[in-house]
Amino acid sequence: MENAAKLKNIQNEEKKTCPQSQHPTSYVSKIISTDEKLLRKTVLHIRPRSINYEDSWGYIIQSTRYHGFKWYDPHTDSLIFFGRKSDTDSTLVIPSFFAEPKYLAQVINHVQNTKKAPQTILKNINPQKLTNLIPYGFRKYKKNEGWCKEARFDDQTYPQLVIDLEKVTKKRGQAYKKLRTALNKKPNITIRKYNKFDKKAVLKIFALKDENSKNNLKKSKGAYYASHIMYLTSNLDKFVIIDNETKNIVGFTATSDISSVNTTLVASLFKPGLKAVSVWGIYQTLIIKYNQGFLKINLGGCETIGSYNFMRRTFQPVKKIKKTHLVYKS
Repeated sequence: MENAAKLKNIQNEEKKTCPQSQHPTSYVSKIISTDEKLLRKTVLHIRPRSINYEDSWGYIIQSTRYHGFKWYDPHTDSLIFFGRKSDTDSTLVIPSFFAEPKYLAQVINHVQNTKKAPQTILKNINPQKLTNLIPYGFRKYKKNEGWCKEARFDDQTYPQLVIDLEKVTKKRGQAYKKLRTALNKKPNITIRKYNKFDKKAVLKIFALKDENSKNNLKKSKGAYYASHIMYLTSNLDKFVIIDNETKNIVGFTATSDISSVNTTLVASLFKPGLKAVSVWGIYQTLIIKYNQGFLKINLGGCETIGSYNFMRRTFQPVKKIKKTHLVYKS
């Protein structure tokens, strides 16, 4: 009862001090390619040492692929990215934001009412920051709630893994034994920059990952297609891994930079059954980023314990960033 009364008092104060007229519709706009610069500028201003996966452009465009838009207030430098949970679920999703809790809650309340959305999922929250948000109407998932049955917190069910690029490229010591073992298999493959002529071959990999044997564009629109297709035309570092014997493309990786020293691995898709090839392809991508001057790379969070353990044991993270989600209803 005490918490409910506190929340009601806060909401009443918001109505007095921050009417909706202070949130003009002009603050809402479509997410466009030049917003990458706005994101980088905002990250450097508000979180200059960020190694958060959600602070990368690659994650933003992937997570807002369903009817995405942004809220940008130049007077407060508040930047909030919105998307919908899916084409069939009108729940709003905020993958990354730069705003004070009180302002954030006001904006969400306004946008929910405008868009007639039932609720908003606030993603990628540090558990230590929950106490800053709970007083403004945000709450944790209930026991019977979650992103989906298989992964309650979606791509944050297991922590984000941060890799020290110098350590992993040198791969010394017992910790990197699994990595060395995989690399010693020496698959006959090479890596190079992606170009537009690779699109068809990469889409075939998406189709295979979606367990689709008919490799055409119409049939390949499954989960991997939907979550990665935007990368092919975006301003990211993109690479293809090629089988030297067949000359076929067998893998695709992409990175998205957070700052001049920190970056993220936003895509690593390979033809099924090529475990050694996938390790080699990811490793070579990490070497490229290290040679470009980057110090750390975030491999992202994981939905399953299997993928989490594979990445953790192979690439030996120096940091694990645990995140969670919150729910807001007007």
